[in-house]
Amino acid sequence: MGRDETLYWWGQSTSALGSVFTAVALPIMAVVYLHATPGQIAVISASSIVPALLLGLPAGALADRIARPRRTLILLDTVSALAVAAVAVGLATHTATLAWLAALGLIDGAVTVLIEVVYFLHLRQLVSTDGLGPARARLQAGQYGAGFAGRLLVGPVIVLFGPAAALAVDVVSYLVSVMALMSMRPIADATPGHSPAAKEHPLSGLTAGARYFLADRFHRILLAMIVVPVVAGSGAGVLIAPFLLRVVRVPTSVYGLVFAVGGLAGLAGSAVAARWFTPDRDPRRIVTLTFAATVVCGLPVPLALGPLPVAMGCVALGMALPAFFGAIANVALGPVIVGDAPEHIVGRVVAMLQVLAGAGGLAGTFLGGWLGDSIGVRTAMWTLGGTAAVFVLLALPMALSSDRRAPDTEAAVNGDSVLARTTG
Repeated sequence: MGRDETLYWWGQSTSALGSVFTAVALPIMAVVYLHATPGQIAVISASSIVPALLLGLPAGALADRIARPRRTLILLDTVSALAVAAVAVGLATHTATLAWLAALGLIDGAVTVLIEVVYFLHLRQLVSTDGLGPARARLQAGQYGAGFAGRLLVGPVIVLFGPAAALAVDVVSYLVSVMALMSMRPIADATPGHSPAAKEHPLSGLTAGARYFLADRFHRILLAMIVVPVVAGSGAGVLIAPFLLRVVRVPTSVYGLVFAVGGLAGLAGSAVAARWFTPDRDPRRIVTLTFAATVVCGLPVPLALGPLPVAMGCVALGMALPAFFGAIANVALGPVIVGDAPEHIVGRVVAMLQVLAGAGGLAGTFLGGWLGDSIGVRTAMWTLGGTAAVFVLLALPMALSSDRRAPDTEAAVNGDSVLARTTG
């Protein structure tokens, strides 16, 4: 890796380490200390999804006009550090409530929307299009490795120093990321006025991302294979903390360790992806197969029964395999979007994917909370996971048969005639 890519790697990896501390500390705080029900956890989870629905499309249109995305990333990391620091102070002074956690979710969700669309723009300035897949794999490997280390450390930190200390680690990690971004060399950006997006009205063309997905059969199927599992995954995400802490009875001190195996498996998946993706290999088939495997391999989680070590083994297996295949799918998705979408609408394509996934996530969040309260946590997890698995298995043959040819996406987006091109 070059100097700037290395700095970006360190900043992203450190930020991922800190994010794990917050991600583990908040559900423990909600379930153990604030006695939140599945429905209340659903509200907290939904607070981080709502910004994607409200800000996603404008953020995509704005991102396509940004000439210097690094400066935007610095600002967003600073805002995140301040928000997490405020909640950490509230936890330390015993004034934080469930409303505080929901407010943090809103801020974090808004920042995440912008970071996701700016992330690819910044990465494209650091590496060539052909190097995007390997670079994405290296960055993701660093994030998974940092996440694995964080899950090993977060439990003891919470037990010894409390949830506020875990959030303090996240604050420091954001500041490290800011320092890494500021240390990178300035990039000689193209003049924004030369970009097709800059010639449009800031609010025009918001539907360009939707046309990208709707214009091609493969993209339509891929979108469905992403959104439907997001609905199920968001519902299961609401239930995982009460399932582990109340049903399986995992001790708080080792709660983070349950997820550590997923981080290690994700690291392995990123390493495999880095070797798989070469300029002459089309990522479409890989992304569909791995997305399907991610959903199916998560079914062992509700099987957690018996003594604690056996139950934790089932949970670990149901988290490790989806993390492995999910890491590969996540890397493959980047080249599919960046390789197919015209350069001046990449931000809007990513934003549209965020909006649709956010809508599915919001629906899944409330669905998971309602099912958990109505039919029990374990049964609700079975219902969500089984439905998603059946759907992706039915959609997989259609995706595999349509990934061999893809239209000229730019022509499709602009409403022009479509010229099919062979992709391998």
